[in-house]
Amino acid sequence: MVYIKKLFNSKILVALIFIFSALSGILFTACSGNDAKEPENGVSEQGDKRIFSFAEHVGTISNPGMGYTTTDWYHTAVGATPVRDKQGDIVLFFIDLSPFSAGANSDGVDYDLDERFFISLRATFENCRKNGSTVAVRFRYDENGRDNPEPNSFEQILKHISQIKQSKVLEDYKDILMFVESGFVGKWGEQHGGKYTSVDYKARLLKAMLDCVPSPIPVTVRTPDTFAKFVGIERNKLADYKAEEGSEASRVGLYNDGYMGSDSDLGTYADREIETQWLSNQTLTSCFGGEFSGNIEFAKKYDAYLPENCIPEMYKTHLTYINSNIFQLYKEYKFDKNYDVGGIDNSAYYGQTVFDFIRDHLGYRFVLGETVFPKKLLQGGILEFDFSLVNKGFANPIKKQKCEIILEKDGNFVTAEVGLDPAKWYSGKKISQTLKIKLPAFLQEGEWKVYLKSSLGVDELKNYNYRSIRFANKDVWNETLGANYLGFVEIQSSGSCDNTIGETDGKTEFAQLYNLGGRVCVDGTVSADEWSESDKIAESGKYSLYAKCDGENLYIAADIPHGSKSPVFNFKAKNAENGLSYWLYQQAGGFIYFNHEERLGHGGLIIKYSDFAFEIKIPFRMLEIENGSQLSEVSVFVQDSADEWKGKGSIKTETAYTAVSDFRVFNSFINLTADDKSELKFKIEADTEIESVVWYLDGIEIASGNLLSLTLKDNAKDRRITAKITALNGTAKTVEIAQINVKG
Repeated sequence: MVYIKKLFNSKILVALIFIFSALSGILFTACSGNDAKEPENGVSEQGDKRIFSFAEHVGTISNPGMGYTTTDWYHTAVGATPVRDKQGDIVLFFIDLSPFSAGANSDGVDYDLDERFFISLRATFENCRKNGSTVAVRFRYDENGRDNPEPNSFEQILKHISQIKQSKVLEDYKDILMFVESGFVGKWGEQHGGKYTSVDYKARLLKAMLDCVPSPIPVTVRTPDTFAKFVGIERNKLADYKAEEGSEASRVGLYNDGYMGSDSDLGTYADREIETQWLSNQTLTSCFGGEFSGNIEFAKKYDAYLPENCIPEMYKTHLTYINSNIFQLYKEYKFDKNYDVGGIDNSAYYGQTVFDFIRDHLGYRFVLGETVFPKKLLQGGILEFDFSLVNKGFANPIKKQKCEIILEKDGNFVTAEVGLDPAKWYSGKKISQTLKIKLPAFLQEGEWKVYLKSSLGVDELKNYNYRSIRFANKDVWNETLGANYLGFVEIQSSGSCDNTIGETDGKTEFAQLYNLGGRVCVDGTVSADEWSESDKIAESGKYSLYAKCDGENLYIAADIPHGSKSPVFNFKAKNAENGLSYWLYQQAGGFIYFNHEERLGHGGLIIKYSDFAFEIKIPFRMLEIENGSQLSEVSVFVQDSADEWKGKGSIKTETAYTAVSDFRVFNSFINLTADDKSELKFKIEADTEIESVVWYLDGIEIASGNLLSLTLKDNAKDRRITAKITALNGTAKTVEIAQINVKG
């Protein structure tokens, strides 16, 4: 299915059908001039194919829902729960419910979760959605190691769970919700040291959580005995248990907060061999992760932690995430062939540390092997190609992804959804795929690059790169599209006027042509697709400073090589109208300081940096500016917190910067051929909320209002389509949409 967007501010989808004449006919009729026969499948050189091979990248790949967690100890209060704003590939919220529990609060009274709690939790998840993060959750009544922190009755716990379900906060954010730890009872929500931590209570709790958390989101338990009790088998029989596909049992995983701490992982396992064998099947559809034990000296009394033991087990149990406290002593071990597992070619990591190997193989790690493409293809033809990859990571993605094939030329691109399922691309397996994509006839002649995009919770082009899977290959990643390069095909002219796109065995739809040029992808790199010389506001030696705005945010970028071991990137601005200065910085680990935090908060802020650059998206409200406001000074500077906070580079403006609101319309001009029966569909995509669209044919208004889509049918003659688009803030622009050339 072709890419479809949720309309920016429409309550409902409005489709306008404009009839040129009273004629009706077959849709998507192919036009072949003079009845000339086109080559089969539109391939102009049958059997002429090319093979592309791709080298593996050695290093950490940032991907959604896996790897290091950004852990947030989320404090709540009766009637006063705050809103949080965290960023990460997976943000794990430990939500403290102690103020609502008689066993933990100062007044010894149980309270129901209140309206403010759910309003703030919903706003917190919305911040994560907007900044491109995924989330996971553990609700708990203790964060200090207190005995018996739970409410007076187990029924009150069940009531809290019921309130969470009825609020629909998990349901409404299931697109970015990766898993929920069953939590609640015991010290730290780790299900020991509490009033309700017997296996019977934990099994009842698991049942309630599976009902509360929307399917198929995983729910994880602290120890395998809870699962055994839930499914009604003896714990020592777990090795032979395989959950039925799609069952509630298949959703259950494990959070191991004593990971590698002893031969039993500090009491996690009763029989390590039996229960890791259970996990080897169970965590193909659920999550396994947790925390390395903090006491390495105690762990060294056992041999579970040794690389020759832990690496095979990480593959066996499909380790997806950890809270970044990997044992530092793994830096003393070099990864080599002695640590290879199950025929997986990890030779790219020979000579790297075991620490680096573990860090970079958490979760899934897709390495593209080769792709096979035809050399040439006629417009409107069928692109058939093959690709193969290997998942060298410990685990597979758990959530079903949205997969798209993208064809791009000179920044213009079309996209079609395809039926691939990376959740089935299992660890250690080679995956081979063949795709057949019907292409639109309006593609320009020349070479078109082909990309594969796999993503979670992405439905708007303005956030198109968010939560997208990156392959672990050199030079395949397109940061703007959030997609992986597979190869290219040369498109040649044809007489077709079939402008649909899609898999040949699925639904095809009228293709849209877009271009994201000028859109800032906040990822810590400064590319020519995002920033131009006209955006530069300061230059000093090898340093450059850039700025631009959309309708709601100021974007800042700085080319500032620094060489810091632990960089702290600082941004400062002075509002010329109120005279106030605004200073914020982000340290390694994600801590953000903002000097007006209590008054303005920092929801919507995104900061990313690399060894060479810094990018930031900062909402206007954080600087108390609007369209036309001036900043008398803007500066960026870097410090190294590992080197006594010494300055490592700085740049600032010499003149005032004026914030000018602008928005980008992502539609590219389409020059297409149609016959008089073709149905043509156009949709507006922009990076702002749209107030209204006025559609024109040859300069004559044909429709206006909140109409982000237009359908034309029965084409009588050549026409040109334009649209005037007005944003909610009143900014307006007119764009060329398409030239329709009617072929008789």
